[in-house]
Amino acid sequence: MGIINRFLLLLLSLAVAALSLAVLLAALGKLPEEVWLDSIRYALGRMETIAGAAVVFLLSLRLLGQVFARSGEQTTSKGEYVIESSANGEVRVALDAVRNLVDRLAREAHGVRDVRVKVQAKNHKDGATLALTLDLTVGREADVPKLSEQLKATVQQQLIQTMNLTDVPVNIVVADISDKQPAKKHRVV
Repeated sequence: MGIINRFLLLLLSLAVAALSLAVLLAALGKLPEEVWLDSIRYALGRMETIAGAAVVFLLSLRLLGQVFARSGEQTTSKGEYVIESSANGEVRVALDAVRNLVDRLAREAHGVRDVRVKVQAKNHKDGATLALTLDLTVGREADVPKLSEQLKATVQQQLIQTMNLTDVPVNIVVADISDKQPAKKHRVV
């Protein structure tokens, strides 16, 4: 649920809470009958009440639609991915481990100045799939088509060899062509 729907739900919940408190006070006799009957008669004769009721009704319909809306396929870039499952148990690999492996492989390729790896695990009804996207910064000397094919083959071969993952799509996006050396990452020990 998005931030807008959460805000609308907050407003609707506060309105329902205030109304239920007023009904509770009236039912317990803490709110004099003359006061709330006069208030209701006054409010029902106003155009603002009709407009407010229409807005609350439309808001309720929107939130009700969100309850029954399909969320689509679930995609995550955090957590774990099951690479083997049997009656004896499961073997899982952290998506960060896959990201780190692909990052190291890409940085070793000639012509790659910097890389940002996105790992996405998509959950389907018939299982889960893994997808990789590499945002590269390459040097001017790099032959981009040759580099991308070499990088795809290296990554897919390493995924098969290390984790027995086949048919993992590797999408390569050249984000920048630059001769600048990447900033050194400082490690905190």
